[in-house]
Amino acid sequence: MVAGWVGIIRTMGKGITDIESPQGFAAESGATSVILASTHLGFALSTTQVCSGAILGSGLGRRLAEVRWGVAGRMAMAWLLTLPSAAAVGALAASVSTRGDAGVLVTALAALAVAAGIYAASRRAPVDSRNVNEVPERRTESAATAA
Repeated sequence: MVAGWVGIIRTMGKGITDIESPQGFAAESGATSVILASTHLGFALSTTQVCSGAILGSGLGRRLAEVRWGVAGRMAMAWLLTLPSAAAVGALAASVSTRGDAGVLVTALAALAVAAGIYAASRRAPVDSRNVNEVPERRTESAATAA
């Protein structure tokens, strides 16, 4: 499983639907219009969700069969889990931080530890412009038990 920006790029570029130049242009134009209108009206939004919706729409515009609904469903489930998870982590960090300087230090050290862990995980299989669109190998059951 690839997480973070690499996972987002792979999912947007190849996971939801296969994008060709006309669909890419349509998706970017649609996303830009929604983001600019939202900014003008003062609405908060997630640019990742707007872009993925525009990509989904460009896949629907070609043919309904072009959209990988399983991927779209997993993304929707992740969005539903993200808000309460972020709220729980924020509440925990706020609760610890209100305990004075020691609480702030504990919160900062925990954040640094998480960031270091994420960075270390990202270095196991570095991604660059040559391999960003490669489909990562899936571990099979036999490979998972052998490891």
